[in-house]
Amino acid sequence: MSSSSLNHPLCLFISSLLLISSGEFPSVAGHDSPGNSKATARALNRARRNKQTTEFLHAHNIARVASGASSLKWDKGLARFAANWAKQRKSDCKMTHSGGPYGENIFWYQRSENWSPKRVVAKWMEESLNYNPITNTCASDKMCGHYTQIVWRATTAVGCARARCDNNRGFLVVCEYSPCGNYEGESPFDLPIKL
Repeated sequence: MSSSSLNHPLCLFISSLLLISSGEFPSVAGHDSPGNSKATARALNRARRNKQTTEFLHAHNIARVASGASSLKWDKGLARFAANWAKQRKSDCKMTHSGGPYGENIFWYQRSENWSPKRVVAKWMEESLNYNPITNTCASDKMCGHYTQIVWRATTAVGCARARCDNNRGFLVVCEYSPCGNYEGESPFDLPIKL
């Protein structure tokens, strides 16, 4: 690594974060003050959210490229919408759709299981086995709408969030898509006609 890259703010932030999380970064008084603990917690939460964002976007784009669709961009507004909806559902952890203006995928898992963003998206993509592209229909009594939303050609952006539900009910994952897909009678593989 060159000396100029060591002085880059991101490198300094990551180095400081590693020192803080390892406990090797003492406060001036020799112990953590409440302000330092809060700052450390905020930095760790920000790093965790950034990692989760990257994982969600990467998993979606791998799935889309495999189906012939273009990559999505991460949209902070969609992620905020997803986070707000997930927080509203924390008390009951029900997989209820928001009714918002976006396409939406929802997933719930128990606290005891480890569901990474990659694994959540892969679970939704398993629905491709239930989808018939020739008839543009799902198999009888099967779901395929999560899959079709992920690969919907006209969709260009995604934003996701995860919330821990109250009373150890597990976790709720919400992903929002814009423009939304799953229009009745339209195939996810059709590109919109430009006039």
